[in-house]
Amino acid sequence: MNISTPTPTSQAEASLNQMSSEESFEGSYVCEWNSQSGKIECQQDYKFQILQRIIDQEDNKDGRQTIDQLKEFGITVYLAEHDTVNLTLLKQVISHVTVNKNDRSRDPHENQRCILYRDKSGQLYNLTVDNGSGGLASTWKQLMLSFSGMQAMVALSVLTRAFACINPESKVKPGYFLGLVLGLVLAEEMSQSVLNVAMLVQGIPSVAAQTLVSGAESDWPRKIAVFSLALAAAQESGSAAQKISTLLGIAMSMTLLGANLGSRAWMHMKWRPIGNMFGPLTPFYAYCAAVLTGLVFPFMGFHQIQSGGAPAIQSIMINCAIVAILFVLSDLNVVQGFLFMGEACDQSATNIALGSWLAMTAVTSIFAARKVEKPETFHNVEGEIDMILNEDQTSPVGFKVPNFPDYCINPVSLREDGLSCLSTNVQTVVGIVVCLGLGVFVAAAAIFDYFTFQ
Repeated sequence: MNISTPTPTSQAEASLNQMSSEESFEGSYVCEWNSQSGKIECQQDYKFQILQRIIDQEDNKDGRQTIDQLKEFGITVYLAEHDTVNLTLLKQVISHVTVNKNDRSRDPHENQRCILYRDKSGQLYNLTVDNGSGGLASTWKQLMLSFSGMQAMVALSVLTRAFACINPESKVKPGYFLGLVLGLVLAEEMSQSVLNVAMLVQGIPSVAAQTLVSGAESDWPRKIAVFSLALAAAQESGSAAQKISTLLGIAMSMTLLGANLGSRAWMHMKWRPIGNMFGPLTPFYAYCAAVLTGLVFPFMGFHQIQSGGAPAIQSIMINCAIVAILFVLSDLNVVQGFLFMGEACDQSATNIALGSWLAMTAVTSIFAARKVEKPETFHNVEGEIDMILNEDQTSPVGFKVPNFPDYCINPVSLREDGLSCLSTNVQTVVGIVVCLGLGVFVAAAAIFDYFTFQ
């Protein structure tokens, strides 16, 4: 608590002592003596008020004093001038934040950052991305809440039974409800694995930043996995193509489940994000690291692990027992008929391997859970009471200054694609010729088919 008392009188000291003893008097305040009321008056969120006073000053037209004050508050400020905003600049900022200012092993106030846009008149704005990332961020947060670690763990265990049919003499095909279960019932556990890995393992600062860096907003891995299972069901029964499509779809589904468990485990264990350690291949290595973490510490991806200590260990034991029981029940033919149908598949090796894996991962997760600290309350987190930034997933750096309005940019307007060596007119002519050629090709194929059937 910071106290400023210009006229220390006995009455002021008495008022201060009285206020300090109240339970509601917590956090960071600036307290001053008010001669009119005759009392000590304390203002909470004083940094917000100090910043607003500096913004309103007449000699702060260009915003320099505002930026200096934010830096004094310990906030890293990324400034984009009105004539310098482009995709290259935004990606450079995202890369810098990912490496230097997004380490969850540090206190939150050490990672404070914002990106501001300054127009021609010197007015400052929060730079945000207007490409639908706000809706994607809302979906991602909902998935983070509704994700069930136990369901993901059960699915990951049961699906391993399909690989007992990998030998050449065996046959396997998807059951009647396998695509339905993975595509709809386990939608939360299968969805947005790439975004989870980028945010929780690689350390991308926001959902908007991920859409700018990757350029992909759709959940393609999940769609490909479900499509592979649907394709397997359409193949000739007992054929090699059906077997390959089935095992490929199941393997991809298990990879998605492992990545989602591993990325959450990475976050719960507060491991440092890998940043851009491997350059352009970083997303691939981050995904591999997430899958490996999910296979070694799967129980650390459960929500209950955040309690730490004895409650977390108890949760691991209970969930391990549930997963083991359900895995044993999945050996029944009536259960496997709903998921996949195999012939000449020996499950004994699968049972031994899965049982060993389940026991070892439970042990590794118990040792890891011992080091998990229970989340501190808001007023116990050092420095967090003084943070004046608001978290916002539409910002390329993940935070905004509440004092400033937003300046939204659409990444589509910043695209500089095209053949730089050709003028717009030449590219128009080339485009017309290519489109007409494709149309003629399709029409010619149709005419060829027509005469073939005559």
